[in-house]
Amino acid sequence: MGAPRVTRTDARCGDGSDVTVYTLPDMGHSWPGAPTGELAAPDAGLVATELVWDFFAAHPRRS
Repeated sequence: MGAPRVTRTDARCGDGSDVTVYTLPDMGHSWPGAPTGELAAPDAGLVATELVWDFFAAHPRRS
């Protein structure tokens, strides 16, 4: 990750599902790492799209 002041919290729910929360202080309603667009925050220190993809790739949908 390597982004300054970014914290990551992982938890497991009672049903066994995983939750990961990233906290970026002073980050308003934006999309971290997006290069363009109304909600873009290219200098956030991480790329939210990659983090979301990594999470879902590691947690495939159960049948």
